[in-house]
Amino acid sequence: MIMIQVYKEKKQKHFRIVILPTGRNEMGLIQVKDYGIISYLSIKEIYKMGEFILWALNQSDNEIIKDKSEVEFSKKFFNYNSYRKITIDYNLINIKIVNNVCKLELLNKDGYGFTSFKDKDGNFLEYEFKKKPTAYELGSKLMEMFEYKENYDEI
Repeated sequence: MIMIQVYKEKKQKHFRIVILPTGRNEMGLIQVKDYGIISYLSIKEIYKMGEFILWALNQSDNEIIKDKSEVEFSKKFFNYNSYRKITIDYNLINIKIVNNVCKLELLNKDGYGFTSFKDKDGNFLEYEFKKKPTAYELGSKLMEMFEYKENYDEI
């Protein structure tokens, strides 16, 4: 399984996007790599966002990350003192590739972390591409899911 994490700041305009590729830690669990893309793309730049996602998917692998940075995750990518602040200010979508199938999964703040998003009827918000998506398809579906979550939270 290959996975990336995409964080979007909870703003309608001038939002920050953080796209992080992953590898594995020494126990074999998924771990964010020490680099990623931090961008302030506009909502109209869907194609570029999709290109960044494709780049991160190409950077992700199942290789063990050996020389991990000692800088705290929240400080390294968000300049925050705690992960809790990230859960308050950002929404998160995991993008996974399993058996050549690309799946987007919206996550929700749950205490000090994130869990799978469920609406009031108990439905998960996930999307699976039947074939390899283009940069535009990835970017537009990602933004559609983030927009849904932001509108849902306003209810």
